[in-house]
Amino acid sequence: MIIHSVHSLTNNKQAVNLLTSALEQITDNTIIKNYHPDYSNVPGNLFYILEEGRYREDFGKYSVIEEDGEFICSAGWNEYELDTNVALMITRAYVNPKHRTKYYMGHYILPAAIEETSKYDKRWITCNDYNDSIYQWFVRSASGKTSGLFNNWPAIYKKFKPIGKKEVYYTEQYVAEYKDDV
Repeated sequence: MIIHSVHSLTNNKQAVNLLTSALEQITDNTIIKNYHPDYSNVPGNLFYILEEGRYREDFGKYSVIEEDGEFICSAGWNEYELDTNVALMITRAYVNPKHRTKYYMGHYILPAAIEETSKYDKRWITCNDYNDSIYQWFVRSASGKTSGLFNNWPAIYKKFKPIGKKEVYYTEQYVAEYKDDV
């Protein structure tokens, strides 16, 4: 397994090519504009975000995991420009469908991101309405209830506590905040 660090579309061509090939396969209309390289001129698109510098060094990082030349998953973290006390975690996350139950993000990307963002007062995982089930996992987990669908999630996710909806990058998002002391 290789974990690539990407800070722009030019700093790690091998990882960017792997990412491009994998994300060209997306056909789901609810996420296609956020990930597919054909939409790189759309401000919320991953390739647009990489080009604009949201994951530049000392400000963020986008991680791409591959195994034997195959794309496994990817996600990033970045400082939130509108509140420099906040680091946004697991941003623009995508998992190859055949690897979704292996939790690579929770085992490899998220622990590294938490370590790399220790200087921030707040670390948030956010999700849109179409990912409400993920937020509801945080709600159930925080209240000590069985978390259902995501029971096998790595324990690190239990350190994120739901704090409600907030506007993040001009879009209302559900937010869970990392708590070190949990």
